[in-house]
Amino acid sequence: MPETKPASDKTASDKPDNSDRPKRDPAKRIGGPRGLNVALARLTNPLVKRRGAAFGDILARWPEIVGPLLANDTQPEKLQYGAKDGHGATLEVAVTGAQALELQHLAPLVVERINGYFGYRVVSGLKLRQMPVQPRVAPPPPLRQSRRLNPEQARQLAELLSEVEDKNLRQALETLGRSLLGSV
Repeated sequence: MPETKPASDKTASDKPDNSDRPKRDPAKRIGGPRGLNVALARLTNPLVKRRGAAFGDILARWPEIVGPLLANDTQPEKLQYGAKDGHGATLEVAVTGAQALELQHLAPLVVERINGYFGYRVVSGLKLRQMPVQPRVAPPPPLRQSRRLNPEQARQLAELLSEVEDKNLRQALETLGRSLLGSV
């Protein structure tokens, strides 16, 4: 018969070793405190899956989706979902008077491009509203930083331009050479 120890004789070395057991995710604790992000994710994930955050993407990527010609005269206004889940939404688009007829003819193509961008059916149709559209402001091109030419580059540039006889042309070519060789 195996020998049993009384409960009072247990020592720290008799406790089971829990080092091989995987650590539990604190977000899955039952009854303990949780981070706000865990609680909010459980509430918002079903809504985001059902309704999607598609309108923000459509708004941000509109010029990429429809192309620069339509993007200048159109602006997505809102995404309206139908009463039943699983069906695409109707995208309301503001369009200038000049492009309204064009966009009406291109509506199936625009819907296809939007859905192709997302990879699933987000939009089932367009609702056009003829109204003024704010022109898109293109971001300014990045400024090129220039640095001084090292003596070797300056010598090579002067050597190349030594055969140019016209003073104005030589100055213009030197300015061009300095900007090209000195750009970072």
